Amino acid sequence: MFDDRIELSNWRECAAGHQRSIFENRLYPSVLIKVLKLGSREASGARISKRAFLNRFKRFGAYRTFRREVDEFLEQARKFSLADGIELPIPKIFGFAQTEHGLGLVVEKITRRDGQLAPTLAQLAFSGQLTARHLTMVDEIFERFRRLHIVMMDVNPGNFVVTDRRGDDELICVDGTGEKSFLRIFALSRPANDIKLRRMRLKLLTKLARILEHPAAVPGDKSVYAALTRHSKPTGRYLRLSTASPHPALLAAVLSSVPV
Repeated sequence: MFDDRIELSNWRECAAGHQRSIFENRLYPSVLIKVLKLGSREASGARISKRAFLNRFKRFGAYRTFRREVDEFLEQARKFSLADGIELPIPKIFGFAQTEHGLGLVVEKITRRDGQLAPTLAQLAFSGQLTARHLTMVDEIFERFRRLHIVMMDVNPGNFVVTDRRGDDELICVDGTGEKSFLRIFALSRPANDIKLRRMRLKLLTKLARILEHPAAVPGDKSVYAALTRHSKPTGRYLRLSTASPHPALLAAVLSSVPV
């Protein structure tokens, strides 16, 4: 798809997580490029962490998250042909590209019908736009994960986006899929994966409840507050934040620090 190195200085950073940055370009409206942040990997490509010594002996280094995501996409893609008409609740993966930030993963860009990047559950919750329908969509996507046997390695409100590109609103998981267990327990066992998915769903709802409790969050649907109250685990963490800005970087920092 891309013959030469991609200069991301010509692209716009549209999202960022704990370890990765995501770029878009209006000349390529159907794709995004995910790259590792420079602070998350060494020059050799090894992951920077407290277990640096052990990480030296692991293949793929900081790019293990790419490998897990690609593995999960390939596992799902092998099960279905185009004739099946199955729409997976995860983005398509188109390949890799070389960039000045290292290897980039080229993935499908999930947008709204107007072409704008689909909003995340985190953004909807923070801006007071989260509805009871969105909570139902959480149940629906986890049921699809169960039926399709999709494995998740991480769950975060910033990893789920709401799109109406096919007419009705639906939830798509744009990050966090793949087998993290060394023994591949969840990829090999449906019952084990079902149990993990139930835990992941509760973890997602708990993080959404934490966002609604943030003093900078815009008040929204009271029925949503009521539905998520039982998932709330008061810790006072949000109250210690000195800023009231709903900037994506703040959301990423807050969500990555929430213990569940």
